[in-house]
Amino acid sequence: MQLLRQSKGKDITLSNLQRILKEEEEFPEIRNYEELYTNLHLKYRILAGESYLRDNSDVQVIRYTYLSGMAAICAYLFHKATPHQDYNDTDQKNMMYDFSYGLLQLFAVQNSLPKCLCSLEHPYVQLLLGNFEKAVELLPLTLPVYNPMQPDKVLLSEEQQVVIQAVVEQNEKLLTNQLIQRVKAYRKQSVGYSTFVDAYSIAFTKLARMNNMNCKLDIIEIPKMFFDKTACQIDTAELKLPFFDDAIERLENNGMKWSFD
Repeated sequence: MQLLRQSKGKDITLSNLQRILKEEEEFPEIRNYEELYTNLHLKYRILAGESYLRDNSDVQVIRYTYLSGMAAICAYLFHKATPHQDYNDTDQKNMMYDFSYGLLQLFAVQNSLPKCLCSLEHPYVQLLLGNFEKAVELLPLTLPVYNPMQPDKVLLSEEQQVVIQAVVEQNEKLLTNQLIQRVKAYRKQSVGYSTFVDAYSIAFTKLARMNNMNCKLDIIEIPKMFFDKTACQIDTAELKLPFFDDAIERLENNGMKWSFD
């Protein structure tokens, strides 16, 4: 909410976000956190890109990226705690994609993940935690494309699996080439906001460097601020998703006994 107060309010996406939050404040009894945080994941991601375009040194880019990642993860947790019987295939597929990208967004900012995720059998989770062997073991359990008969399966393309293998094997040349090819494809996407801040490339570049790999890509999609430890210091007690404390209480009431501490 502090980021909203600091803004001049001229941005269309920000105005839409303010409207959404105002409505949620007025009708808390019908608030659907899964839908809300799914929506906020996209809104914050767009705001990160727009902020970066206006000022490539604006640290709000980092904060919006963090909030977008947290929103995707919280939406996923609500879905797991209270699954929808009428969830369609597109919604389920997007949920899995958003969750995976949210993991990379958080790592791109903080080089870490919330402790509540540590036990999840997701290749990204285990890889980002440093459990490389476990991450590789989980790869055969993923799907390259969504299958409605296995809606909860992690979705990883062949290219994404190769990137994981490159990190595990410390293959600098392969990793760099894969990220370059991804960015080239990324730039061809029609969704404008997605071409500005690529948390995927940022996260894997940071992970590679943390494991003594020489991975350097000097491109606009990888803002240098994400490699500044001071800029990436997030006060999680101060920077929270809207209605976050109530959301965590509801998750716990639904049996999701995971802490974000």
